[in-house]
Amino acid sequence: MAADQLTLVVSGALGLVTIGLAALIIGLLLRRLRRRNQELQAVQQALDRQRQMLRQKLRTSLTAAAVAHEINQPLSSLSLISERLIQQAEATPGLAESLPLIQVLLTECQRVVELIEKMRMLLQSVESEQGPVSLIDATTSALTYLRRPIAAEDVQLQATGLTGPGTVIHGDGGQLQVAITNLLRNALAALLEEPRHQRQLAVTLQELPGWVELVVADSGPGFPPSWLGRDLTEDSLFQSSRATGMGLGLYLVGATVENHRGSVRLSRSRELGGAEVTLRFPLLHPPGGG
Repeated sequence: MAADQLTLVVSGALGLVTIGLAALIIGLLLRRLRRRNQELQAVQQALDRQRQMLRQKLRTSLTAAAVAHEINQPLSSLSLISERLIQQAEATPGLAESLPLIQVLLTECQRVVELIEKMRMLLQSVESEQGPVSLIDATTSALTYLRRPIAAEDVQLQATGLTGPGTVIHGDGGQLQVAITNLLRNALAALLEEPRHQRQLAVTLQELPGWVELVVADSGPGFPPSWLGRDLTEDSLFQSSRATGMGLGLYLVGATVENHRGSVRLSRSRELGGAEVTLRFPLLHPPGGG
């Protein structure tokens, strides 16, 4: 009888252990399912945000394309009229004095057309021409392109970090050069508000662990206080720090940096006192990354 009781006790204990193990396993499975469900919800939310962002970009692209089309129509007419006026002025001695002004008109029309084409390029979502790009080369090319206005306006240029083997990122060299050129043009436009002996421009390229930063600073009036310390994102599209500005330059910069998985930071330069813009890009081959 004692043996039977012992058997019952052992069986009961084993049953309790089995039930305990089953409850433990079920609990672990439930926790894993809850965690998996939370992960799926997070993925779904990320996908929803991405879809919403894509819809916003599509609306922006379509709007910009429509605006570009409408602007191109009168610009084409102005360019054609300017070309004919130039031909008439060259053939008529009495119109020679007006020739420089007509040539300026034609040049400005062509410049706007080029700007619209650049906007179209930056709005494209396909990154078909991206590859290894030297940020040093892109920055140097932009500075070379603007060397004449920099010299003509007596701007004191200080360039740092633009020599060496080259800082390589993954991107589109043409887009990067256009963005950096527009950023430098913004700085030059701001410096025109300052006396000639106070016009300073600093361009600095520096590598950080896994990243590279391009900093453009000037001694101009700087950004509005509400802009300082924030990222350049879509809420600042077509905003300008100057009363006569359209904000297209900043839009080009922001669109390009976003296309290259980077970030833009607006601040005030401690050294020069004016605006400071920091472009940050991930390195193609960060140290220790293989």
